[in-house]
Amino acid sequence: MREITAKQTAAELGSYLGAWNDAVAAEHEDSPEFFRRFAAMADVPRRRAALSPVDQALIGVAVVANTANTNWPRFDAYVRTALERGATRGQVRDVLQLVSIMSIHAMTVGVPALRRVLEERGHAVGHESDERRARLRAEFERRRGYWHETWDDMLALDPEMFEAYTHFSTVVAEHGSLDTRLRELIYIAIDCVVTHLYVPGVEIHARNALDAGATPDQILGAMEIAVLTGADPYFEAIQRPTGLPAAERPGG
Repeated sequence: MREITAKQTAAELGSYLGAWNDAVAAEHEDSPEFFRRFAAMADVPRRRAALSPVDQALIGVAVVANTANTNWPRFDAYVRTALERGATRGQVRDVLQLVSIMSIHAMTVGVPALRRVLEERGHAVGHESDERRARLRAEFERRRGYWHETWDDMLALDPEMFEAYTHFSTVVAEHGSLDTRLRELIYIAIDCVVTHLYVPGVEIHARNALDAGATPDQILGAMEIAVLTGADPYFEAIQRPTGLPAAERPGG
């Protein structure tokens, strides 16, 4: 593991957190080993250098500003870093619009469960309008560039939402500024967020990312950025007005 000094810890985590204030400095003094080891872990994507600094920051925006994980202080820090490294406001907006499609997993998880229940009860499921469904699938494949069995039940039971989602999910690809490779890396990162963990999405978008020219190291880098969210509640807690209970000092 990379060894870093207290000064390096403060510099690196100050950038990660957006500030190195009195509350953070005091907690660092009380628990330096946690800070040192977390700083070393947070530095892994940067040292891997598979992703550009702008890509790292934009992926960071995605993992802290989605429906499964929203942390506004961390969002502010990642946006500041992204802009400092050369990202545009439009790219930040594109990231936020891109991750808004995450909630479709309410359907890709929920509809198969509903279908199983309906079949148990003897309901006919998704046999009408097959021509329409074939057209909708072909349109999805053309606009999104892939097909996966996780879409089968949604297409069968709810072609209206499926059609609307196809149009909605392609807005950033058709009108935004993020290339296919980065979009797929962002999808991987948000599907790896610990409050989401959508394994089919990781597999789908890993394949798509590789097809778009991403390297295995770039995919790992995106996943590594998602890992870092685990410490966010701690860093937020120590900066809240109530803070943590005062540390006991010798002779206090």
